[in-house]
Amino acid sequence: MKADSHVDVPVDERELGEIEAADLLPYRELIKSGLGGIMPAHVIYPKVDRRPAGFSPVWLKEVLRGRLGFDGVIFSDDLSMEGASVAGGVVQRAEAAFAAGCDMVLVCNAPQAASELLDKLKAPVLDTRRAERMRGRGALKPLRSDMRYASAVAAIRSLSV
Repeated sequence: MKADSHVDVPVDERELGEIEAADLLPYRELIKSGLGGIMPAHVIYPKVDRRPAGFSPVWLKEVLRGRLGFDGVIFSDDLSMEGASVAGGVVQRAEAAFAAGCDMVLVCNAPQAASELLDKLKAPVLDTRRAERMRGRGALKPLRSDMRYASAVAAIRSLSV
């Protein structure tokens, strides 16, 4: 798979077993450690489901929530990306994401589409239990105490005019 979902519709031809054996291992560990939120990509895995992962109840409900036991918030990937175009217009994209199991949808780079979505979508109410999990369990190291974070912030500030 070489396509970039920002500008194309990527397809990954691997079987679920191969994906589970490698790609899902970090998710298993992070979920055990209290991962509070996750964002599936707009990648189609046709040997698992014909829909991109972020629009797929197979991926979100069966694999992520069922097999992996994830109980945090699922955010859609940016619905203005080309990889999301297979689901229709922005409202249809949001509806597909919610139906698949997303708790929140994102429209990051298309202000007009965001306005349309706010005007037309009847969004479900966020499960407050999942939203509370965004606070974490304290098992994940706070970002501010990570020296790499402090170094990155200093580097960015040095570039500011």
